[in-house]
Amino acid sequence: MNFSSAAARQSSCYSYVIEDDDSAVPRINVFEKGDLALLENLVRKSPEVLKEKDECGASPLHHAAAGGHVTLIQFITTVIDSQVLNSCDEQGNVPLHWAVESNKAESCRALLDLGADPNILNMALLSPLHLAVNFGHNNLIEVLLSYSSTDCNLEGDLGNNPMILACSINNCEALSILIKHGARLCQQNKLGHFPIHAAAFAGAKKAMEVILKAGEELGHSVVSHINFLDKTKCSPLHLAVRGGNFETIRLCIATGAKVDQQQNDRSTPLHLACTQGATEVVKLMLSSFDQVEDIINLTDGAHQTPLHRATIFDHTELAEYLISLGADLNSTDCKGNSPLLLATTCGAWRTVALLLSKGANVNVKDRSGCNFLHLAILQPKGLKNLSEEVLQHNNVKALLNCEDHEGCTPLHYGCRLGIHDSVKNMLGLSGQVGLACKSRDKKSALHFAAQYGRINTCHRLLETIKDSRLLNEGDERGLTPLHLASRGGHTKVVQLLLRKGALFHSDYKGLTCLHHAASEGYTQTMDILLSANPKLMDKTDEDGNTALHFAAREGHVAAVRLMLARGAELVLNKNDTSFLHESLQNGKKDVVNAVIDSDRCAEALGLFRPNSSQRCPILDMIEFLPETCKHLLDCCMKESDDDHNSPDYHIEYDFEWLEAPLTVKKLNDKTLKYKPLAALNAMVQYNRIELLNHPVCKKYLAMKWVAYGSTAHVLNMFLYLLGLLPLTHLIVTLRPTMNITNTGEHQITMVPISFIEVLITVVTIFKNRWNYFKDFSNQCDWFSAIFSLLFIIPVMFNMDGSLHWQAGAVAVFNSWVGFLLYLQRFEGVGIYVVMFGEIMKTLVRIVLLFMYLMLAFGLAFHALMLNQKEFDSVPLSVMQTFVMMVGELNYQNNFLDAYLNHELPFGLLTYLIFVNFVLLMPILLVNLMIGLAVGDIAEVQRNAALKRIAMQIDLHTALEDKLPYWFMKRVDKPSITIYPNRKCSRVWEEDTNDVWSRLQVKSQSCTKIENELMKQKSRMKQMSSTLEKQHNLLKLIIQKMEINYEADEYDGPVDIKSTKWPSLSQTKPRGPGASRWVPLIRAIDSKRK
Repeated sequence: MNFSSAAARQSSCYSYVIEDDDSAVPRINVFEKGDLALLENLVRKSPEVLKEKDECGASPLHHAAAGGHVTLIQFITTVIDSQVLNSCDEQGNVPLHWAVESNKAESCRALLDLGADPNILNMALLSPLHLAVNFGHNNLIEVLLSYSSTDCNLEGDLGNNPMILACSINNCEALSILIKHGARLCQQNKLGHFPIHAAAFAGAKKAMEVILKAGEELGHSVVSHINFLDKTKCSPLHLAVRGGNFETIRLCIATGAKVDQQQNDRSTPLHLACTQGATEVVKLMLSSFDQVEDIINLTDGAHQTPLHRATIFDHTELAEYLISLGADLNSTDCKGNSPLLLATTCGAWRTVALLLSKGANVNVKDRSGCNFLHLAILQPKGLKNLSEEVLQHNNVKALLNCEDHEGCTPLHYGCRLGIHDSVKNMLGLSGQVGLACKSRDKKSALHFAAQYGRINTCHRLLETIKDSRLLNEGDERGLTPLHLASRGGHTKVVQLLLRKGALFHSDYKGLTCLHHAASEGYTQTMDILLSANPKLMDKTDEDGNTALHFAAREGHVAAVRLMLARGAELVLNKNDTSFLHESLQNGKKDVVNAVIDSDRCAEALGLFRPNSSQRCPILDMIEFLPETCKHLLDCCMKESDDDHNSPDYHIEYDFEWLEAPLTVKKLNDKTLKYKPLAALNAMVQYNRIELLNHPVCKKYLAMKWVAYGSTAHVLNMFLYLLGLLPLTHLIVTLRPTMNITNTGEHQITMVPISFIEVLITVVTIFKNRWNYFKDFSNQCDWFSAIFSLLFIIPVMFNMDGSLHWQAGAVAVFNSWVGFLLYLQRFEGVGIYVVMFGEIMKTLVRIVLLFMYLMLAFGLAFHALMLNQKEFDSVPLSVMQTFVMMVGELNYQNNFLDAYLNHELPFGLLTYLIFVNFVLLMPILLVNLMIGLAVGDIAEVQRNAALKRIAMQIDLHTALEDKLPYWFMKRVDKPSITIYPNRKCSRVWEEDTNDVWSRLQVKSQSCTKIENELMKQKSRMKQMSSTLEKQHNLLKLIIQKMEINYEADEYDGPVDIKSTKWPSLSQTKPRGPGASRWVPLIRAIDSKRK
């Protein structure tokens, strides 16, 4: 129950104002004195008074019960419904709860006599009887239990009955009363605890005695009662040990509690007492047990003995007592830990010394193969925790060369963690033998120290090493200490190894130390290595990769810049892959941009082998990293240094990277395939519209168009007209006449023509069109050519019939449509032609989809409008429906006149279908088609622009493939220069204005941002310089104060992460994990002292 509201209840009362004829009387507390007359007067004036509640949700009956005013209680219950006896406040308390809390026996009797329910639980799941037990109101317990309606075994929170509550607070009088009124001793709560458990855990010795005595009277023996088990098989002795009350524990043991009783986790009370370090309790337990040897080594669920439990928390006195009684020193738990190993892992050094002095086996290993010395190295301070006497013991010395499951000795552990003093001690004990030991992957102690950047440890090892071969010895992959230090970016270790004579060997895959440093991006390490041996720059591995390949593949921009600046040779590996290919195919955008900005951009972009598996890097840029290609094109635009308003201000557009040099075309090497406009064709292939719209690409295409494209296209159109105009002339001049015979048949009379005239026309039409028959993609030309033949051949022979004339009509129609398509390649109007075609495709798809709806209305009109000629046949009816769909309803002639003249057979139904037709077809469907066709006009325009540019590129590609070298050399330009402030020819005027306006907008919008960025860069440089000075100053201070510490030196982006020794992850990290300020602060403190 929440008792914090008690203060609120005391100040909460019902106050009313009594109004006389003259004035108002001050507020009077109704329940202050229990004045019944005053309450009756208030009720007469306002009968609703008794139903009101205060801010705590309590009714007047609650306050009357708390005040002990029996007369008020009786009056209230006679005036209002008896249900008010069990009404609850906000905490779920009924008036009986308030009476019990206020210890008002008279109120309790009155309420119970009136029929109040004593078994109601409040929100804290406490009944009035629970409250009486908790508050120690034992007289109220008698009152409540004197009524038969009170349940003395009612369960509350966690299933606790009043009996368990009384045990938990050691209320013996309440226990006696409850037992007298029939409370059950064997009732469990939700945890399975009996009252004896609650008393044992609470340390309630007197309550336990009462319960045991009562249980014995009820037929429960004391021994069985004291060994009751809960759901986890926990006995009262277990809980008594956890509670820590010695007298309670003594009582449990004296009454026959089992010391060897095991819980579900198989822990005995002895295990719990050893964990707590309760020596007196352990002595009491063992003194009560006859066969000590049967329990002293009893294991729990983790196979740990009581000695294991005592060593975990360094309970030395208890451990010594257990050993004296015969505890097994070398028993191992489920993880293979003996008490010695467990104590070492937990840093219990006093217990470690005790176990060693008692003869514990130091050769025991855990599941990882670690012995006592391995684990000691992993602890803070390492071997400093052990005395010199222990280290000089022969058994301990023998452990120096013992290996774990990974083949690592304690010296390897010390070198990995950089525990300088421990390494020094082990080297003094083992000498050269320890240095020669290798792990399972053939790593020596020097390998580990170099791999993790332990500079002081490396110094100590190199001073001890007498065999110089250990300095350059490789592991199972051929990695020497210099390789490992370079891969970790430990500059100081690399410098030390080089000074000591480390050689620049390659590993078994041909990788040098520079390869490893470059693959991780450690530029300082690379600089040191190249200064020592510049030839490392161009060394290749077994696949032909240089260090530059590795740096580019991993995306290390600074490393790539360093090697390019130092003059690294750009070569292809055995797969014909350059370093630029590596960065492009692995998506390293920053590396590619750095190469583009470097002085060796041209060399890198031109490094590829034609007709190999790798193509030109520019094509990879377009496919994989179009942003880098845009950056390259931006670099091809160079602005002059002149003022932007000066007439001499110009922009140069360089077209070097948009196509292969023309000299390649001149070569007679048939293995080299010259592909004109390869870059632009790749942009079209991969849908790179943003690249095609780049000013450099637009200028390049404009240059090609002005140089020869427009001339060739206009000439092509002229040749097309040579065939189209004669065909049109024939259609116009040879128009036949039509006569209707007496039988109603149509007689068509063709105009005769001479063979010579037709032959000239045929030759003219097909003179330059035969090549189109070879192009299956040009369907329009195929269609025109076929129907032209069907028209011309019968005319040449003056054949009868009119089918060939129909073919001619189709031919001339399709030919003029084809002429319209020729305009697609022109800059100004071409995009509209392409957009027209795209929208036409959408409309055709929609019309074909809704053809069934048109057919439905056509058939309905054909069936209903019997006297209308427009709907006589199904084809005519469908055609008329189609015409009506676009808005040509012809309502008066087709519907209104026929209805007024009573010529409409099914008038009502016809009008109903007509209204549906008007709503669905002309209004809904037509608007839908228009909306779908032009709704995504931006996307249509984008696709049209791409398609128009693609057609222009195809034209230039086809022309350049056929034009001779001498012609292309004369008309092609490697670059052009535009003067925006000068009057130029009309050809360039529109594009020039576009570029100039783009540059002006860019300049105006970027000026403020660029200025702010420059300011921020300047501030960051100043801050960086200041921090560097402070760092150097602190290093100097540390050096002058002769402070030695282990630290990892980083000069790259990657932190060192251990991929080995999972058992070491539980230890505290050293090196980068520890603060570098700690040694300095400690040294300053020691100086002050």
